[in-house]
Amino acid sequence: MRESFSQKVKNQTAAAEIRKKCCRHTLSDMAVDAVPGPERLRDIWEKCRCDGCRAVFFRELFRICGSVTDPKKSYQLDFSLEDPESAVFLRDCLGEAGFSFGSSVRKGRSVLWLRDSGSVEDFLAYLGATSASFDVMNAKIDREFRGNVNRQVNFDTANIEKQLKAVRKYADAVECLKAAGRYDLLPEDLRLTGDLRVANEQLNLEELGKLHDPPISKSGVKHRLEKILRAAEELEEESGT
Repeated sequence: MRESFSQKVKNQTAAAEIRKKCCRHTLSDMAVDAVPGPERLRDIWEKCRCDGCRAVFFRELFRICGSVTDPKKSYQLDFSLEDPESAVFLRDCLGEAGFSFGSSVRKGRSVLWLRDSGSVEDFLAYLGATSASFDVMNAKIDREFRGNVNRQVNFDTANIEKQLKAVRKYADAVECLKAAGRYDLLPEDLRLTGDLRVANEQLNLEELGKLHDPPISKSGVKHRLEKILRAAEELEEESGT
């Protein structure tokens, strides 16, 4: 069976070297299979002499009642405690260590949680799960990269659709004038631009201008096409459509 991300974190922290004697004492105090009651938690916490002791305290509680979601799916780290008083005390301890956990009740249990990548990443590093912390960072980078790609694709698609809609508008105007026998009455320069527009739907106005002999500017192309469009609109007004 594939190892879960939570178990990966717990295995990493279990393998972390503990050098200081005070930290080893904290580890010994926390070597239990259930969350100690609030009084016992308070007693152990007050004996913590350094930041390393506090990290061991949280690490062992995470081993007992913690979980973290695979960052490829979402950013979510929880402590789930049966005793509300213990949950309140633990949240205060986490706050003292610089971590702001949210709290809620889920299925009768008190849950303390982190829901953003930066906080999850920092807390895992604090616990000693450095590799897992990098996993969160890399997942965030990958998600942001894919999000940027998708946004760019959507932007490009919207621009293409906008361009095609504009091209169709002018092409429809040309077809309308031709059907009414009015197109040949337009000045030659307008008909040249209209024909080039219909024949080169994929080109933007600047590119279309370069096909003229001599080339004309983007604004020149726009001006001619607008004249064709106005002629078609006038025709529609005359016919009452």
